[in-house]
Amino acid sequence: MKRRTFIRNCALSSSAAAVSGCSGMFGRKIRLERDVDLHRDPGILKVTRKKPSPGKMPVGEIGKTGIRVSKFAFGSHMSQDLLPYEKEREFMIREAFDMGVNLFDIYDISWNIHQYEPMGRHLAPIKNDVIISTDMVPAKGLTVEQEFDRIRRLLKRDHVDLLRLHAKNLDDEMWPEWEKMFRMKEKGDIRAVGVAIHFITEAELVLEHVPIDYMIFPYNFYHNIIWDGRKGQKFDNLAKKLKNRGIGVVTMKPFGTDNFINPMIDAARELDPANNISLPQASLRNIQSCGLDPDTTLGGIYSADQLYENIEAYYKPALTDEESKLLKNIKRYARIYADALMPDHYKFLNAWAPDGDMNRTV
Repeated sequence: MKRRTFIRNCALSSSAAAVSGCSGMFGRKIRLERDVDLHRDPGILKVTRKKPSPGKMPVGEIGKTGIRVSKFAFGSHMSQDLLPYEKEREFMIREAFDMGVNLFDIYDISWNIHQYEPMGRHLAPIKNDVIISTDMVPAKGLTVEQEFDRIRRLLKRDHVDLLRLHAKNLDDEMWPEWEKMFRMKEKGDIRAVGVAIHFITEAELVLEHVPIDYMIFPYNFYHNIIWDGRKGQKFDNLAKKLKNRGIGVVTMKPFGTDNFINPMIDAARELDPANNISLPQASLRNIQSCGLDPDTTLGGIYSADQLYENIEAYYKPALTDEESKLLKNIKRYARIYADALMPDHYKFLNAWAPDGDMNRTV
């Protein structure tokens, strides 16, 4: 298929793309798809990829906290369809730990995936050997203190290593809760308090008012405005500013989202018909080689195949010339239709693109 035809087809299907991208193109099923019906097709979880040869997972420290974590973290931000497959999920968790991953980022109330209880069971045998990260989103009717007690009870721990707050601005209803978070840290209940920012303008506000230990922000081969430096010079050196203050640098969305990466994989297959290059691996190697040097990267894991593929990129981190060229070409596709691919709740990512609007708050 010629490039022009590919772009036209994606443009014609942009309304559907807002949900699942162009991932259905060519009649091929893509393993990164989140909207696959696992009840009808549980084979999607079958392990078909060879486990990476023994390697060494690089380790970093979260800022100046003393907390040592694997450079790649296991994320539980996942599809509702995966919830019934606990056996497969536990296998992924144990495999990740066996291959050097010690940081597990766990969602619960957010996205209604409720992972505290199952993750608490899965991690119980190794709970003293792992770092647990999560966000403070109180269940309905609970105070921050009550929610924290719920977290510890379900995760079977007396403390949480990394706990973040989503407080977007001074008027946010959660903003006053910062004080409680730091009181918990003083007591030893929390080892480090952080924040996940979604809009670039939030970074300066938090840094001005809150003595955070780490900051999480989006970064991938396309959504990288903070490092690219083409716009918004106030934020170009955000990572450097954080490190100078001893604040941890944690990146999220290493593949954008599934809505973004799936059509990018299709585009990569057009550019690399022999399928010699793994776009997810190229994306992760790019993060490791771009100069940003994050302390760790949070990535969602939906299958053992993905886990093996991702970890191999850390065992063999060198970005090849072929991978670099592919990413450069894929950016051209992204600039054309990235906005159409993103559902509303992910459109904030487009403001992080080199050509994005720094002031966008959609």
